[in-house]
Formats: sequence, structure tokens, C-alpha cells
Amino acid sequence: MRALTFYGPGDLRLEELPRPQPRADGDVLVQIEVALTDGTDLKAYRRGHPVLLGPPPSPFGHEFCGVDVSTGRRVVAANSAPCGTCDPCKRGQETLCENLLPLLNGSYAEFILVPERIARLNLLQVPPGMPAELAAMVEPLACCLHGVEAAGVRAGDTVAVIGLGPIGLMLCACIADAGGWPVGVGSRRERQALAPVFGAETGTGEGADVVIEAAGTTDAWELGLRLVRPGGTMLAFGGLPRDARPEIDPYRIHYEEVTLKGAFHHTPRHVRAALAFLGSGAYPFERLLTHQVELEGVPALLADPPPDYLKAAVVIAT
Repeated sequence: MRALTFYGPGDLRLEELPRPQPRADGDVLVQIEVALTDGTDLKAYRRGHPVLLGPPPSPFGHEFCGVDVSTGRRVVAANSAPCGTCDPCKRGQETLCENLLPLLNGSYAEFILVPERIARLNLLQVPPGMPAELAAMVEPLACCLHGVEAAGVRAGDTVAVIGLGPIGLMLCACIADAGGWPVGVGSRRERQALAPVFGAETGTGEGADVVIEAAGTTDAWELGLRLVRPGGTMLAFGGLPRDARPEIDPYRIHYEEVTLKGAFHHTPRHVRAALAFLGSGAYPFERLLTHQVELEGVPALLADPPPDYLKAAVVIAT
């Protein structure tokens, strides 16, 4: 089969590899219809990733929709599943599962093997009539649902979202669905223009009850802590390089009782909620797809994304 393999920052190669074969009962082989690019893949392509990828050479890509080879069902899968038995899982903190890794990668390929635990907990049948490109957004949307829940967004809260990329716009939709008032902060004009489509307005975000950092930069972390009101919450949603050291104002944390929280990944509950949210038609998530490429076009797209790029559908031509 044809597959893209990550060899290091900036080094993504299209190769001919053996088709994966089930190694245990319950493993599911999926023929991929479409994979989606995302911001995490872009970061990983440029600088590697401490969690997403294993040691190179590594399979690449993790958002997809395809067909279960054994049953013919159209399915989507998340890129992990909690074990349910470690201490964090028993505490209900499934995103901190001690056995979460390795994450499932390899959707930039003609076939992907979904391991038994992920297949059992996080492999879902796609509702009839749902386009593959839309269904493939389950994983990032599940992360956003978890983030909004972790931030404690309540009905009536003003929530500033720093960064209006695909994740930021998804977060806006999740906030609005939870009864909050999302305010998009920063980003280019063409991205700001999409904010109302996802239930948000644009503004400075100053004095917000909750601030969600969705840009993945040190500057955005620091801005978030400046914007949030006393007694409010700043959620660090975007990941930073391991050696990043944003400046944290201890006065705000102590004297103004600002809460700084993090949110990472998703849970099976959020994966299922994400698929239902996509199917509801409440927001036009398909508008996040700005480009379409085949496997051959992925390296060039990640190396030099066009100005209007948000997400690309990688159509797998078998």
C-alpha cells in the first residue's frame, strides 16, 4: 500500500509499504476513504512532537474516515482509548491514562490497523448520509468538547478564544452550544470572518470569564493570562514545545485568584458526543475544509500552507 512516513522535521516520504495485518483478536483493518490534515500534524511536520509520534520513521496522520474491511461498515476512530484500569482512569481522568500511548497514527495511507482497545471503545459507525470529510473531524472536535468542559464554561459566560484556526473555530461552536458567548481574539481577517458562522463575535477578549488559548504559542499563553478577569479561568489548550517557558504573573494567580488549567486529548464520551454534534447540522463544520489533495500533495501543503489554508481533505485514491 502507499503511505506517508515521517522521518524527521520537514522529511515526509511517500512509500510503498506492506498492508498492515491484524495482530490480535479485535484489531480492525480500515480502508481509508479520506484523511484530514490538522494543526497538530503541521506542528509535528515542522518540529516533531513529544506525544503524537513515536520514534522516526513513524506513520503519520490521525484524522480519518474509512471502511471496515471485514464488515463493509463506514467508520471513524479516535487515535487512542483509555485502559480503564490505571489510577488516573479509576479517578475518572481518562485523558491522563498511563497506558494511552502509543497514539494511533498512519491515516495518510491506503489502510490503517485500529488496535483492539481503540476498536472496542472508540471505533464508531458513521451515520448514513454523513460525508466522510465531516465524519473525519470527530477526533479534534472531541478534544474541543473536553476542553470546554475542563474550562468549566457555564451558560452566560463570556469566553475569549485566542486563535481562530480550525480548533479555535470548533471551540467557539462548542462554547456557544454550552450556552457561553465566544469571542474570537486575533488571527487573520479571513478567519475572523468565519467567527459568526461558528457562533462567535470578534473582539479583544479583555475581562472574559474564561479565556481559552488555542494558538499554541508562548505569546498566546501570556496574553490569555492578561485578558482573563479576576476570579476567572485561563485554559491552556494549545500545546507548546517542551522547552517553552511562558512568563506567568504570580500576582494574578494569587491575589486575583485566576485559575490556570490545561486540557489535553479526549475521552470516549467526548468522541461519541462529537460524532452526534457533527451530525446535528448545528454548525457548518465542512467550511473548515479549504483544500483537497492526494497523498502526493501532503508534504508540499505542510511545507508551505497557502494563506487561506485551514484544513485539507486528503483523498486516498486506491
